Amino acid sequence: MIKSFTPRPFDGYNALPSYAKDVKTFALLGTVTGGYVITLAKLSVGETTSAGNALTHALFESYDDHGKRMAVTRTRISGFDREFTAVKNAMMGAGVEFSPVTSCGSEKMLNALGVWFRGHNPDIESCSLVSQSCH
Repeated sequence: MIKSFTPRPFDGYNALPSYAKDVKTFALLGTVTGGYVITLAKLSVGETTSAGNALTHALFESYDDHGKRMAVTRTRISGFDREFTAVKNAMMGAGVEFSPVTSCGSEKMLNALGVWFRGHNPDIESCSLVSQSCH
């Protein structure tokens, strides 16, 4: 699913709007040789309404394969398949390149990024996805 990832440099933080509802947050963590845990990505997804139209917001925080914070991107999408499109666009804005992919859940995309990280850094022994929802 993930073709490549070229992290873009950190250029500031762009938070989800404070009025976003049903916010889901995820962190992709990697365990490296020696048992250290590093952050590989963070994702927040929330819903808003504008002029009667439902919008999905996605905030993707990227990190390099050593846990250094990189680009933070945010997208807002309306219409069909909003969450998938918003998350994919946010990830692409941070430097993730996708192979052709059909619609899937955010968790699947983050887990695929974890597989990519493991394939490109042998020091990453395992990856796990941690999630938390806020209302």
